[in-house]
Amino acid sequence: MKPVVTMITKTIMACAISFAASNVANAEVTDGIDKALVQGSITFYTNRTDLVESGVYKRYENEFKELYPKVTEVKVVGFADYQGGIRPRMNTGDYGDLVLILPSVPSEQYKNFYEPLNNLYRSDQVYFYDAWENDGKAYGISMGNSVEGLVYNKQVLKNAGVHVPIKTLSDFFDAAEKIKANGKIPLYINFGAQWPLQQWDKFPLIAEGNDSVYEKMLKQDKPFSGETSYHKSLSVLKKLIDDGLTEKDLMTNSWEDSKNSFAKGDAAMYYLGTWVIPQVIERGADSNNIGFMPMPSNESGELNAQMNHDWGYAVSKFSKNKETAKAYLKFLIEKSDFEKIAGFIPTLKSKKPSLEQLKEYMSYNPKVIQTPVNSSTFIAVTNRSKIDFYSGGYIQDVITSGDFNKALEKLDSRWERAKKRVMK
Repeated sequence: MKPVVTMITKTIMACAISFAASNVANAEVTDGIDKALVQGSITFYTNRTDLVESGVYKRYENEFKELYPKVTEVKVVGFADYQGGIRPRMNTGDYGDLVLILPSVPSEQYKNFYEPLNNLYRSDQVYFYDAWENDGKAYGISMGNSVEGLVYNKQVLKNAGVHVPIKTLSDFFDAAEKIKANGKIPLYINFGAQWPLQQWDKFPLIAEGNDSVYEKMLKQDKPFSGETSYHKSLSVLKKLIDDGLTEKDLMTNSWEDSKNSFAKGDAAMYYLGTWVIPQVIERGADSNNIGFMPMPSNESGELNAQMNHDWGYAVSKFSKNKETAKAYLKFLIEKSDFEKIAGFIPTLKSKKPSLEQLKEYMSYNPKVIQTPVNSSTFIAVTNRSKIDFYSGGYIQDVITSGDFNKALEKLDSRWERAKKRVMK
């Protein structure tokens, strides 16, 4: 599986891509499917329980039925713990028609669970086309994408005398000190909630300036304690905490409260993705008062940014109504307002992002790097080392340990043992 390496410039905002083979911008939702077979009922299993409860998916069902009158039902079932809810069903063959690809399913097993989707889109039409690819077949389509950066309260920064964009790490710490001196929380990291700490598994990529950081760890003797991008990332986090530039009560799971703090102006910044912007607006933040800029990662002033995909839509291999499931997938990608509600960059390259904050973000001309697809070797070493990347658990352990440097050295030891086992 080849890593995705695509540097995207302001085309994210322009999104004016013309396709020689088919005009996707004006395409009917039936492209790539047999319209005559779009009928009956399907079941869609999703992680967005909030959209199920709010009636958004019911609205989508009605809109989809207007396009396809022979469709009788789109049953949408939400799981707060999606992996926990879907995984037991995978071995039964009864897991609905449209699903989200589980990260725990190895790419070589995609063919056992999912239907190839190469006929729906080409690689030049959607972002992250090969994120769920195996043996030349694409099994997943990203439900949406986001870029990472500093979501900030404009008034809080202005009151503290902070000017944007912040281009260097030293300027970032200076800005945080000014905000702290003004009685506000500089950066809400949500340490206690744990999962937001995954940002510090993302920071190494922008610190590295390219997509090679993870694969390089397979060749580094000390990926965590040496002079590496991972060491830099965890050191930045530790300095923020040691200098009192984050929330004071670290161990409380305060994710929901943090959004209120940001909306009220008690907190200045998040280091998160575009998806958080609609959530803080829901909590009362004025959209015009929300800014978004790349996270500084060096002293050169060169801004790097990471673009991620979210979950991947897939059609069950065992679905009895695959054409209707494919048509609904294309409806969600092409015709729905899902990416606007979720705060995503659309997966379809010809669709213009709706978030105003993205215009500011891209005006700073960052080098945008798509998150790479990790090699099977990297995944095997990760599993063997039991270092839970992108979950925040191991980062909590490192930061709360009595000896930061020794904790990093222990990670190096675990990683080295795993490498020797896997890379014999």
